[in-house]
Amino acid sequence: MKPWDHEPVLTEDRLIEIGRLITTGRNHALDRYDPSVGCDAWTVGCEAFKFQCYQIETASYDLPWLEVLNSSMEFVFSIGGVGMRFYRGEPSDPHERTLRQSFSELAQMSLFAEEELEKSGQTILYRFAVETDVDGSITQISFVVLSEGTPLIIWPIPLDQPVYGIAPIRPERAEGVVLPFPKVSPKKGDTEKKASD
Repeated sequence: MKPWDHEPVLTEDRLIEIGRLITTGRNHALDRYDPSVGCDAWTVGCEAFKFQCYQIETASYDLPWLEVLNSSMEFVFSIGGVGMRFYRGEPSDPHERTLRQSFSELAQMSLFAEEELEKSGQTILYRFAVETDVDGSITQISFVVLSEGTPLIIWPIPLDQPVYGIAPIRPERAEGVVLPFPKVSPKKGDTEKKASD
């Protein structure tokens, strides 16, 4: 099952776009890494988290399907109204902190019809799992659907795949204004030089 089979708003293009935003944020943190001033794995992790949040938050201003629900250290965002978070680690082995459901996610779930929640009978969590190498670089990002702490869907995000249909919808631009042709005349020195020739 693909994420969009489970929840139609979680389209391939949207998930890839979030994966790219997370990658950009982490790469900015790695670009700033300088052990000569005291950087270590902890500082990279802190900056990567903050920069990833910043990328998602900035993109939310232009993408109508993306919204930040909680910009604190808990950082919760939604894709098409579905609340989610990201974490660093393996998709098949989420840690306890990842499995906690935030207030923002619970509030977002209350927007769904009661029948939908009863139909599932389970707590469903949506997460992006960010796997990293020893140097902190991303090796894989996966979208994970968790139920009672067990992954139902793990979808590795193809970050090298082109994305279509994610450009923000912008209002129509106003009609252009027709300007008159500019007045062109030779330079003052050019007319005197021609006269002497």
